[in-house]
Amino acid sequence: MGYAARYLNAVGQDCTVARNPDECSKVSMKRSTSAIRDFGARESHWEGLILSSAGLISGDIFTVDGIKYLVQSAAADPASGETFWHAVKTNATLVHKRLEEKADKDYNLIGSWKTINTDVPAFGEIITAELRQQDTGLLKDTRYYFQVPKYEGVSMISEMDCIVFAGNNYRVDAVNDIGMPGVVRIQLSQDVRA
Repeated sequence: MGYAARYLNAVGQDCTVARNPDECSKVSMKRSTSAIRDFGARESHWEGLILSSAGLISGDIFTVDGIKYLVQSAAADPASGETFWHAVKTNATLVHKRLEEKADKDYNLIGSWKTINTDVPAFGEIITAELRQQDTGLLKDTRYYFQVPKYEGVSMISEMDCIVFAGNNYRVDAVNDIGMPGVVRIQLSQDVRA
């Protein structure tokens, strides 16, 4: 056992990685604010070390003191042999819905919303004028930008799906699933569909 593992086991915080079954581990964490210009987002970005036995990867959700974190990246730290990670503190729980169309007896397509997942932990940002200046890839009607885990075996969020946030429906206008291996970044606009 290396020095970092001994340190984490001695003074690290207890954490639970959301798996089936959950994985209990030890973590050392601090705010990751050196490149954050938006003061409102400084509380959200974290980094640290976790025991390598946890097998932490991008897209995992772990909980420390009742607070959930979405792992953006994780890699083996060559100096300590443990896993170094970057994560964002989740600030939203989303409901994911998809429109399913079926033909009636007269072959007319009838649509209904099917709930895919009622508990999607996410990190979201309100789109501001400042954010639009920094990120030219934002669409004109985007109101929210969310990062969500990319779950294997679960239907991934797709364009034109519906996301329910704070009791309001939003349409998924853009999906970026290649920037971070385990995280999907989505842009949402107001959904006026019935």
